[in-house]
Amino acid sequence: MKWFTSDLHFAHPFVAALRGYARPGYARDESIKQQAEHDGRQLKDCVDWRRHDADIVQAINTYVGKEDELYILGDISSGSTWSVDQAIMRIQNLHVPRKNRHLILGNHEIHSSSRTLEKLASVFGEVGQVGLTDITSGDGTRTYPVLLSHYQWREDFKEAKPKYQFSTNWNDPNLAKYALPRMNNTLLLHGHTHAHDPLEFGRHHNEINVGLDAWHFEPVNEAELVDNWLHAAVTFSPAL
Repeated sequence: MKWFTSDLHFAHPFVAALRGYARPGYARDESIKQQAEHDGRQLKDCVDWRRHDADIVQAINTYVGKEDELYILGDISSGSTWSVDQAIMRIQNLHVPRKNRHLILGNHEIHSSSRTLEKLASVFGEVGQVGLTDITSGDGTRTYPVLLSHYQWREDFKEAKPKYQFSTNWNDPNLAKYALPRMNNTLLLHGHTHAHDPLEFGRHHNEINVGLDAWHFEPVNEAELVDNWLHAAVTFSPAL
């Protein structure tokens, strides 16, 4: 079984705070940065980021086993050396073996040093900027190709802000160049925006957000996507 997720943000205290892991007395929004500075504390000391990370590892291990394939569509950390090293330790705690782990680079990895990319390659069987794979229905009778990218379609960078998402750079024009142009008759799986709705840009838009925030902090499998979401996401009836 293939499983998909995105935007894990291991050892990224700010994102953990926005996800509700701020310690008592600290805000769960951007103002936590000012609170930490006022108190003379590092942000990571104001957030239970370790529990955030442990919850993500547990959620993935609950569903994704040793015979499965796991596709992470970017942003496994904040991008700092410390955060990357912490993220690699978390990835090593996953049950799915290295050869079955696939990483699509996100905006927090895209400018990584060669040394960092080597570290990532040590825990993933495949690392790339975009990807292509197939997803199959639960009964095994229908299979469809899908594109994999950290980002939504390039055209969506010009859309109004989707509801229920907290990413501050979801439509950063400097990132749009890394996004794929919208293609007809092709389904895109993506992350990046931290939206809570898998179809944040609307029905029949040929894309599904597989990020953690859109799937209740859990990965989503290919059968779920094909059986319950494909009809709402695409503008066509894909051929086998």
